[in-house]
Amino acid sequence: MDTLRDGGLHGWIAVLGLFTTKVAVSTTLKGLGMMLPTLQEQFLTSTWLIGWMVAFVDAGAQISGILATPLKDRFGARTVLTISGLVAGSSMAVASFLPSLYATISVFVVVTGPALGISRVITKNLIGNYFNKSITLAYGMAGLGASFAFVAVVPLIQLFLDTYGWRGTMLLLGGLLLHLGVCGALTISPAAPLSQDGYEAARTIEDQEAILNDKVQPNNRFSCSCLTTIYSFFRDTFRLGLFSSISFWLVVFTVCVWRMTYSAWIIYFVQYSTVYKDFTLEDASQFIVSYGIGRLTACVVISPLVDSVQVVSTYTWLAIAQLLVAVYYAVDPWLISYWAMIANAFVFGNAFSLSSVLIDVATKKVFGKEQMGHAMGLLGVASGSTSLLLLYFPGLIYDTIGDYTVAFSLMAGAQLLTVAAVLWLHWRQQSHRSSSKS
Repeated sequence: MDTLRDGGLHGWIAVLGLFTTKVAVSTTLKGLGMMLPTLQEQFLTSTWLIGWMVAFVDAGAQISGILATPLKDRFGARTVLTISGLVAGSSMAVASFLPSLYATISVFVVVTGPALGISRVITKNLIGNYFNKSITLAYGMAGLGASFAFVAVVPLIQLFLDTYGWRGTMLLLGGLLLHLGVCGALTISPAAPLSQDGYEAARTIEDQEAILNDKVQPNNRFSCSCLTTIYSFFRDTFRLGLFSSISFWLVVFTVCVWRMTYSAWIIYFVQYSTVYKDFTLEDASQFIVSYGIGRLTACVVISPLVDSVQVVSTYTWLAIAQLLVAVYYAVDPWLISYWAMIANAFVFGNAFSLSSVLIDVATKKVFGKEQMGHAMGLLGVASGSTSLLLLYFPGLIYDTIGDYTVAFSLMAGAQLLTVAAVLWLHWRQQSHRSSSKS
């Protein structure tokens, strides 16, 4: 009962909104990933090109998150979420009728992806504002959306592809995305800031200087009042002062690498399993379902334990989860057994789901409620830009040498660096708390 009272009715509606958004995002990206071999054959193009184009869709969803908080502040969460849901579903339905691959992907990049990205940031921000003590549980329950997508929707997508083809599948998925509009219509933003909850943004000396610099009028820097006005607008709207914080850049690095490697897995896993490892498409779907069950386990079992059994800090849990993700990327190319692939995907699902939940919790702890939405938007810009620059690379490696082992090894090495970044972030937060007490 205490958990239900913590978020209140509107808090759990926000959880439902993020749940539905995660279903939509995971279904869209994984659906396109499952269509990759079909699209390659249909349009007679290379693996890396289609993989990169799908990465553009993911990047569009992430980069557009920077607009979420300004739009929410201007028009309200309910209006923005409702319109975003309707736009996402309608655009996917329209894309199914387009004759060109480039036109289809362009609709996803320019319309569908941004609508989903804006919905994701707003619902995450709302949960951070409504929940205090049970925030990890709330994000974990919302994370069930991605688990549901991989356990239930992925086999459904395979059925749609076999029955209706890729165009019919897109049309049906467009209907699924329209449910986002219903969740948006039920949403209500908090009327006022909630009470202090121990998740105040941990500000070091440099962070405080960044905030002070953010408030300084730039009249002495720009002689032109027009440039001054433009600078002030962007500084205040997007909280550009966050760029001066080392903690912000540690979170940026962690999120960029974590999102980029995962997006590469989403895009290329079906071809990696079927073409490179000679498993059937049905086997690949079962690997993905095992991954989804792992995500489900983490959301239902592990996430609540992080709140209730506080043996180690959130950052330590996050570092452990990131390490397990790196181990998955390093080990998986060497597995040839069906059951070994199933087990490894299950572990990966647990680790990735826990990372997803704890990154959101850590973002609230580091930046506080007021700056959380802006920070998530800027994180999306950074991770989306990274994906645009690098996500064609695994497909290019396979097209060049016919081997995914090198790509997975590089992903594992990059993921290991995020463990060091999280531990450094933990040390900074502890140092700040110690200095505050003294």
